[in-house]
Amino acid sequence: MKWKKYERQTGGVTKEKNHAAGRRMLRTVLLLLLAAAVLTLWCLLVGTRSYENGVSMVGAYFTESPLTLLLNFLPVFVFLAIAYVLTNRAWIAYLVTAIFFLLIVFVNYFKIDLRGEPLVYDDLAIAGDGLGILGEYSLHIPKWLWLSLAVIAGGTVLLKFFAGARITRRFWWTRVATILLCVGLGVFSWFHWYTDDILYYNSTVYVQHSFNIWRDDGKSAAGGLFYSFLNSVHEAYPGTPEGYTEEGARQTLAQYPDAPIPEEKKVNLICTMLESFSDLSVFDGVTFDVDPYADFHALQAECYHGTLIDDSIGGGTINAERSFLTGFAYRHPGYNSNTASFVWYLRENGYRTEGAHPGHDWFYSRQSIDRRLGFEEYYFHEGHLENWVTDGDYQGFATDAQLFAERRDAYDARDRSVPYFSFTVTYQGHSPYEREQLPRRQYVSGLSEDGDRIVNNYLTSIADTGRQIAAYVDSFRDDEEPVVMVFFGDHKPFLGDGQAYYAEMGITGKAGTTDRFSLYSTPYLIWANDAAKEVLGRDFTGEGPTISPCYLMSEVFDCCGWTGPAWMQFQRTVRDTLPVLHFRDTVLHDGALTRSKNAAEQAALDEFTRIEYYVRQTKPTLPAAEED
Repeated sequence: MKWKKYERQTGGVTKEKNHAAGRRMLRTVLLLLLAAAVLTLWCLLVGTRSYENGVSMVGAYFTESPLTLLLNFLPVFVFLAIAYVLTNRAWIAYLVTAIFFLLIVFVNYFKIDLRGEPLVYDDLAIAGDGLGILGEYSLHIPKWLWLSLAVIAGGTVLLKFFAGARITRRFWWTRVATILLCVGLGVFSWFHWYTDDILYYNSTVYVQHSFNIWRDDGKSAAGGLFYSFLNSVHEAYPGTPEGYTEEGARQTLAQYPDAPIPEEKKVNLICTMLESFSDLSVFDGVTFDVDPYADFHALQAECYHGTLIDDSIGGGTINAERSFLTGFAYRHPGYNSNTASFVWYLRENGYRTEGAHPGHDWFYSRQSIDRRLGFEEYYFHEGHLENWVTDGDYQGFATDAQLFAERRDAYDARDRSVPYFSFTVTYQGHSPYEREQLPRRQYVSGLSEDGDRIVNNYLTSIADTGRQIAAYVDSFRDDEEPVVMVFFGDHKPFLGDGQAYYAEMGITGKAGTTDRFSLYSTPYLIWANDAAKEVLGRDFTGEGPTISPCYLMSEVFDCCGWTGPAWMQFQRTVRDTLPVLHFRDTVLHDGALTRSKNAAEQAALDEFTRIEYYVRQTKPTLPAAEED
C-alpha cells in the first residue's frame, strides 16, 4: 500500500515535471521562431537601408510580396533550427545564426558602398582580391551597423533567460529527426524555389514599385538579400545542357584554333548601338507624309547592310548589346566575373578597348560588367558625358549629336600607336516619347491624338538620328587611318500599352505573320572608309543575311576578312544552319518565326548550347602585354 501511494505521488510529480518541461520547450520553440522572424526582418531592414541611403522600404515586402519575406525567412529558420539541435542551447544557436547572417548583410553593405554592387555567390571565389583592395578605400561605418550588435546581444540574452529548454538524451531521436526535416526542407526549397528563375524574377517584379530593379543592388533588395544571394548560386552554376561534357566541348573548339588579326589588317573599329532605332518602313501598308528615314536609307545604300531579329520590343536593350559583344544567345549569364567576349579578343590583339553611354553608369550594371567584358575604359553620364549636356537635351542626357562629337574627340585623342575599338550605346530615342508636346514635324497621319504625338515625336528623334550618324560617318570619310564603322538597333520602340499605336498603323504582330517577324527586326550597317577598304581589300557593300545579334560581330569580322577566335569560328558553322535564334528556341522559316525545327536545325542548336555553355565558363585575364 505504501509503495502504491508513493508511486501515485511520484507519478504525479513526474507528470507535472513533464508538463513543465513541455511548456518550456514550447516556449523555447516559439521564441526561436520569433527570433528567426525578427532577425530576418532586421537583415531586410539593413539591406534596404544599404540600398536607399538610410530610407527603409522593408514595408514593401509585406504589402507587395509576402512570398519574398517567406523565402528570406526560410534560410534563417533552417540554419537556426539546425544550430539549436546541434548545440542544445537556444542562446548559442541564435548567437551563431545572427553573427553569420548579419556578417553577410555587412559584407553586402560594404560591397554596395564601395562598388555599387550587391553580394553574389561568385564573390566568394575572389574574396582574397576583395580583402586586398579594402586598403584603397575609406570605410564609413553607419550607426545602424552598431545597432545590429545590440540585436545580436539583446536576442542572445533574452533567449539565455527565457528559452532554456534542452532536448534530453531520452529524446535524442528528435534531434536527428529535426536535422533530417531541415535538410529535406532545404533541398526541396532549393530545387523548387531558389533555383526557379521564373519565380525569382516574378517575385522581383512584385516589388518593382519600391525598388529600382534596373540596378543590381535594387534587384537584390527587391528579392531580399538572402533570396537573391541563393539565386546567384544557381546563376553561378547553371544546369549543364543535355549531352554536355567539358572534354567534348574542348575537343570541338580545338578544331578552330584562335586566329590572331594580322598586323597589316588591323583597322580602327567603331561600333554604335542605336537606342530603339528601327525602320518602320519595313511594314507593309505604313506610309509617311514625310520620309523620316531619308538620310538613313541614303547611308544604307552605300553600306553592307542587313536585318537583326532581336529578342525584345520596347525594352531589353542589354540583350542585343551583350549578344553583340559576346556572341551569346538570349538569356544571358549574370556576368558576375570576367567573362569571355570579343572585346577580350580584340584587347589580346593589341586593341585599345573603350566605349561610352550617355545614361547612368548603374543602369544594367554597365559600370562593372563592361569592365568584366574587357573594356579598359567606359564613359557614362556621371563624371563625363554630363559635361556635354545643355538645356533642352534629350531627357537630360547627351543627344546623338553631342555623343558623336564626344566620340570623335575620343578617337582623335587616342593612342595612335595601337588599333582602336570603341563600342557606344546611344540614349536618344529612349522612351517615353512626348505625349503632351506637339511634334515638330508630321511624319505619319491618321492616328489618334495620343498616337499622333507619340509616334511622330519618336519619328522626329529617328530622323535626327539618321542625320547624325550620316554626319558622324562623313567625319571619317577622308581619315588617313583605316576605319570600319558598325551601326545597329537594339529593339523596336514601345508605342503604347499593348503596342496600341502599332495597331493604329495596321501592324498586328500576330504569331506566324510577317508583321510579327518585323516587330522584332532592326537594321544593321557596316561601313568602311577608303583607307580601310584599301587595307582590307573589300568593298563593304551589298545586302547581308537576316541574323540574330549574337552573330553580328562575326559578320563584321567576315567583312574585314578576319578569322577570329575559336568561339566565333564555331559560331559560323551554326549560323549557316540557324541564322536566327530568337529567344534561343525560335527560328526563321520563309519570313516567319517558328519553334518548329528540322533534325539538322535541332542538332545545330543543341551543339551551339553546349559550346556556348563551355565558353561562358571561361574567365579571361589581362593580356600578357598589359601585365608586363
